[in-house]
Amino acid sequence: MLPKLRASAFEDCPKLTKVTLGKNVEKIGKNAFKGCKKLKAITINSSELESVGKNAFKGIYKKAKIKVPKKKLSAYKKLLKNKGQGKKVRIVK
Repeated sequence: MLPKLRASAFEDCPKLTKVTLGKNVEKIGKNAFKGCKKLKAITINSSELESVGKNAFKGIYKKAKIKVPKKKLSAYKKLLKNKGQGKKVRIVK
């Protein structure tokens, strides 16, 4: 079984403000964080992330930060592009 965050895992969680994903996460399912309006900080510790589902970050805080491993910054910017997050969401190392 692959380490993954299932589809709609945290969908519409109103109290969720920050999330840290572990080192072995390879997939984030569709709608995983959809509608989590207060989600401001996402940390991805995994260097093995291969896919992110449609609308995984739709409806999160409009100025949220997604922190990724330094060596994967450019690859993850491409991978996380158009996954539902607003244009002001920043992907940083």
